[in-house]
Amino acid sequence: MHILVFLPDPEERAALCETLRTWMALSCVSMDIVAVEQAVPPQGPAILFWDLDSAPPPSFPQDGSSALFLCSRDPQRAIDSYSFHPDGFFTRPVAMDKLWNAMLRCARLWFTDLLRLEILSERLKVGIPFQNLMWLEGTRRGCLIHTSHQSIAAREPLYQLEQRLPELIFTRCQRSFVVNLTYVQELSGGSLFLSDGTQLSLGRGNKSSVAEAYRRYRQLRYGS
Repeated sequence: MHILVFLPDPEERAALCETLRTWMALSCVSMDIVAVEQAVPPQGPAILFWDLDSAPPPSFPQDGSSALFLCSRDPQRAIDSYSFHPDGFFTRPVAMDKLWNAMLRCARLWFTDLLRLEILSERLKVGIPFQNLMWLEGTRRGCLIHTSHQSIAAREPLYQLEQRLPELIFTRCQRSFVVNLTYVQELSGGSLFLSDGTQLSLGRGNKSSVAEAYRRYRQLRYGS
């Protein structure tokens, strides 16, 4: 799957491509972004961002193999977009929170492009999407990986697994724990509070680095 961006204005096109690259980095997704200057229809399945102010979008398959997002500087054009049956409409410039929600609606198209952590667990090779890893816990015999669905034991020590995690969303919060900042709801009182109710205490020497990593993540994800 690839992403096709048609926005004639070079600054707006570059800005949307950069926002998409940030989304991919935070979501741990690997896809190609193709920016085009002319209204060229996509060849094969694609996630298409199309400037409605410049030209009508090309005919698009309605079989769920692709997604169409229309963009305009005029929010009133959202009504005009209905006739093209898009998967979403954006008022330019496209904000990260709007883009994030839109990409979740077409997750079926990029699920196979999720980057994964490959581990051996009970002699079986397992590929876990980075986005599903909530936190990792060092143990005497290796590491316990807590996902959004289950906990998986791995023989590999925590420090080795940490080297293979994306630094943008993972940070060590104390000697035995590495956390995915995507799942952090609050940093307060020397602890991280996760979306599943887990509370992880910060190590004395990790407080400032965790706070900075969390600030950087929120700036990219929410702009705050």
